[in-house]
Amino acid sequence: MKQPDLGKKIAELRKAKGLTQEELVEKCNLNVRTLQRIESGEVTPRSYTIKVIFAALDCSIYDSPKSISSKFSKAEFMISNWLEQVYKYVSDLFNLKTHTMKKLFILSVPFLTICLVLFFYCSNAIAQQNRAELRKKFDEASSNTRFMRWFNSGQIDSIGLTYLENACMMPDNDTTIIGRKGINDHNKQLFDRGIRFVQLNSISKVVADSIAVDRGVWTVTINAVPVASGTYLEQWHLVKGQWMIENEMSKSDKGINTEAFK
Repeated sequence: MKQPDLGKKIAELRKAKGLTQEELVEKCNLNVRTLQRIESGEVTPRSYTIKVIFAALDCSIYDSPKSISSKFSKAEFMISNWLEQVYKYVSDLFNLKTHTMKKLFILSVPFLTICLVLFFYCSNAIAQQNRAELRKKFDEASSNTRFMRWFNSGQIDSIGLTYLENACMMPDNDTTIIGRKGINDHNKQLFDRGIRFVQLNSISKVVADSIAVDRGVWTVTINAVPVASGTYLEQWHLVKGQWMIENEMSKSDKGINTEAFK
């Protein structure tokens, strides 16, 4: 390669390496003036000097111009050109003196997109937290252990407070009880007859925003003798942040003595 192409190539390779002329001459044991004259094409260096310079630039002197170009210039040109185009586009975009409304619209799109993503993310997180809190409150309100303790100890009024004023109970297929007072009277009659719960287990619970359903099984005794067992189905309603029973159905298993309930 002859001058001035040789000097241009050395300058190009030096800049590609991010080296100043002072940094390069330190590696080559040359003076800055000599390198400046070589890069400007004023002088043709000796072969030994060329080898030293190319070695300091991690480039073989025998590489063809095309090979060297493919290693450095092509990728650098593409990246540089892309960055330049991006810079020009962004700079022009923030120049609101021309096409103001269009540019404001373009600038607002990513901002609104980020806001929407954050909104949906926060909404989903809050919704999940609310559902977890609703489920926790429902599990506390529908505690069968507490119901059994209240019933077996005669605290019928405490049980009544878990029902809505207009709640509906169907203790069997032939009877329908409307209202909290009627439900309390029914439970007191059962307690006075010696009915006691020995099993009251929930099988499944489904909780929505304001409605919940609890399904389970029960077994009762009189004087420690099992007299009936069956299933129950309760519909709960969330009223002013408190879960309360709205409808309740109970069904005894066939073949079990249910005379104690009559």
